Amino acid sequence: MKKQIKYIVVLAALLLTSACNGLLDLNPITEELETNYYKNEQECFSALVSVYDVLQWGAVNTPGSGAGSIPFEWISEIMGDRCYAGGDNATDGATMERFNRGTLNGDVTNVRSLWRKYYSGIYRVNLLLEKLPTANFEKEQLRERYAAEAKFLRAYFYFDMVRLFGNIPLITKALSSSEFVQEQAPPGAVYSQIATDLREAMAVLPAYKDLPAVELGRVTKSAAQGLLMRVWLYYTGYYDQSQLGDISLANIISISEDLIYQSGHGLLPRYGDLFSPLNKNNAESVFEIQFSEKSYQGWDNSNREVADGNLSVLLWSMRLNAGDKSKYADGWSFAPISKAYYALFSDQDERKAASFVVPADEGVNYKPGYQDGGIFPRKWAALKEFQSNKGDVRVNYPYNNPVIRFSDILLMASELNLRGGDSGKALEYYRRVRERAMGTAAAVTTVNIDLIYAERELEFACEGLRYWDLMRRGLDYAKQCIDETDPEGIFVQRFNYEAQGLLPIPTSEIVNSNYTLKQNPGYN
Repeated sequence: MKKQIKYIVVLAALLLTSACNGLLDLNPITEELETNYYKNEQECFSALVSVYDVLQWGAVNTPGSGAGSIPFEWISEIMGDRCYAGGDNATDGATMERFNRGTLNGDVTNVRSLWRKYYSGIYRVNLLLEKLPTANFEKEQLRERYAAEAKFLRAYFYFDMVRLFGNIPLITKALSSSEFVQEQAPPGAVYSQIATDLREAMAVLPAYKDLPAVELGRVTKSAAQGLLMRVWLYYTGYYDQSQLGDISLANIISISEDLIYQSGHGLLPRYGDLFSPLNKNNAESVFEIQFSEKSYQGWDNSNREVADGNLSVLLWSMRLNAGDKSKYADGWSFAPISKAYYALFSDQDERKAASFVVPADEGVNYKPGYQDGGIFPRKWAALKEFQSNKGDVRVNYPYNNPVIRFSDILLMASELNLRGGDSGKALEYYRRVRERAMGTAAAVTTVNIDLIYAERELEFACEGLRYWDLMRRGLDYAKQCIDETDPEGIFVQRFNYEAQGLLPIPTSEIVNSNYTLKQNPGYN
């Protein structure tokens, strides 16, 4: 396993725009080997940066089949009930249509790319955690912080993996060649490891309110708390459990209250200010994946991981006709938004205009693609003002992805309190989110689980949360919401009930494991 640390090279914009002033200036490391690296503080910091870097991977090369586009929020919305597959035409979106209609198999490139992405990140974490104890550090506190950040990131990778695939190997060390074949672990064991990593990280990571401006974007105690809340709710919902390991409802409510009242995070006054590249790492962002326009990378299917921009912007934006004079830049029109979803938003709801672009209302000369409804996400809309002057503009959009927002913390805490906490706090947290969006039209007097889910659907449009909210309410509920039939056979969605909403294990991984890995139910 003497892999070259050339992987560490790449943060060409990772962490943190400003938080990464130091990170972004790292020089490429092309000659170092695992055996002679990780000797000191700076080398371990470079290795930590390489772990964060995996968060950026929107397309990952797989041997023999090129790179599959895999932004988590984009894939998740296509699997859900509010976006279709899209693309230029039915052939262009054929692979995404398989996600949309639940007809995947283990040979689909995007499925293989997801698996490869997350285990690449997990490998980097495990290697760093093994090397940290013997590295030379002047400040022991810094060593502990690097380990805590790495544990958060391992938990983050495993949470995405276990939600996507369900039955996966649990690997917590760098493997020798004799250990490459690993059996799948029970999902409960994976969730237990996630919870352990997050609790250990929480005990060490700095509070958001104490974080210097130059470090904004790095993992904080709040990020670990927020992710554990999300993990707890998903695990107990999807697996119909009362708690996660020894973390009870009372425990997770206590964690939520510490985050809400002690972290320094809060709602921004205006919802529309949340997603601009000019307002990265704002007070509402509890954890935000950093993207940059600074890479010189082009469109390279064999090594697109080294691009640093947010690929969702290209994939999700509308295709423009020649001669369009609008402020928008050209996109690929994947994951078009359903008209029924757009109709859910009241005109009094600030989130409607902040979440969606309706090109017909703005005089945009665009080309309708497959399954077009004339509605696109504003949060990821490609704008000319943010196009890079380096590399390929398509892979260098600098829009950060706020994957955990304070409004999510409030709505999760409201849900937790409805389960058996303080009903007054449940109403207060729900009210704060709804009134920010609706103002005096909110008229909040009561709250229940259906109202919270309806609010989540509006609050987190095109942020990749909807599918997982459906799944944790049960497979029957998810199927009821997702399945859609169109007499013309165009606007069709299907939930793979037999597969329990999970993706197939990549066939190549099953073969390479000498068939130790077993395919998920619902797939041949």
